[in-house]
Amino acid sequence: MLGSTVYAFATLFLTAVTGHLAGEAAGGRFSFAFSVGQLLLSISYFGVRPYHQTDVSGKYSFQDYLHVRIVTCLLTVAGGMVYIAVSGFTPGKAAVVFLLVLFKLADGFADVYEVEFQRRNRLYLAGKSNFFRTLLSMGVYVAVLAATRNLVLACGAAVAAAAAGVILFDISIEGFLPYIGRTELGRDMSIVRECVLICIASFMESYILNASKYAIEAGMGDKAVYSYTAIFQPTMVINLVAGYIIRPFLTGMVIKWERRRRRAFAAEVGKILAVIAVLSVLALVLGYYLGPPVLGLICGTDVTPYRDALLVVIGGGSLYAGVTLLYYVLMIFRKQRFLFAIYGAVFLVSWFLTPLVVARMGIMGGAVAYFIMMALMFVLFAGYAGVCFLTWKKG
Repeated sequence: MLGSTVYAFATLFLTAVTGHLAGEAAGGRFSFAFSVGQLLLSISYFGVRPYHQTDVSGKYSFQDYLHVRIVTCLLTVAGGMVYIAVSGFTPGKAAVVFLLVLFKLADGFADVYEVEFQRRNRLYLAGKSNFFRTLLSMGVYVAVLAATRNLVLACGAAVAAAAAGVILFDISIEGFLPYIGRTELGRDMSIVRECVLICIASFMESYILNASKYAIEAGMGDKAVYSYTAIFQPTMVINLVAGYIIRPFLTGMVIKWERRRRRAFAAEVGKILAVIAVLSVLALVLGYYLGPPVLGLICGTDVTPYRDALLVVIGGGSLYAGVTLLYYVLMIFRKQRFLFAIYGAVFLVSWFLTPLVVARMGIMGGAVAYFIMMALMFVLFAGYAGVCFLTWKKG
């Protein structure tokens, strides 16, 4: 819980600190670059994380998963370079984007270790790594930015700290754990074949989540991105709490599925969705009364004019928390291809609709577009998960 909390709040904290120390435009630039890093991080993950998490039988070894992750991390770096080359950024903005791609790359590489910790029933090790790695890189970033007010130098220092954290809290620990599975030539390519559609789906999902921010950056500039980032932060809290609930039950859900315990599986999914619904109502109430003053204090900018947009974003974030649970349900059912179809359809809608809505309604348009995309995904995920469950035969 501590690891997930610190990681989830890192974006808000670092963006707010950047805005306070270097100005709102720099805060918006940081937020945009961070979202680009998050988008390209999906290449590093390659959709392997949920597959790895649910591979409790040890079909593939850790070395198999590690080989895949090394290749995907290299592809992430290449993707970042291509994106910067075609985007026409100023040298300073290009440097920030590239450094934050590298910064998120550390998360991508550490992830293969942390998922393995969970698969070996050592979830606390993944939490420790997440907690200490994130604190280390955040602390270094803030210290350098406070001393220099130079965003590029601070991002470079954060990259170095993140790499050190991976060595200290992941690589150095893995060798002490019991070995799972066996490695054979070509098995890592089997993982690639099984997960390539998930990778593409994850990339599209990341774009869908950040499409409003990209449209606002393109049409309204860095300061508007900073304001939108401020009202977007409560969604992080919703999904953080949803993660608290989902992750500890994930392995148990896999076991229930393998043992064909249909009622127990359905009951667990229903309980989690009910908790998410209750938390969503609470988030809307708190967002209405406390959202503008609290977010304004944290980010140092007035978000009172965007109260309605804030509530719309919170509603969308609540739907996405449900999507996250249903995503894992469909992964347990091994329905990767349909995940690809869902994300592909929503990606196309977002690609065309989001810029139009933002151009017409500004920041409120970004919030509305985000809500529409989350609602569409939830309906499609829930519908197909229901079909899978109804056709699930008892063992």
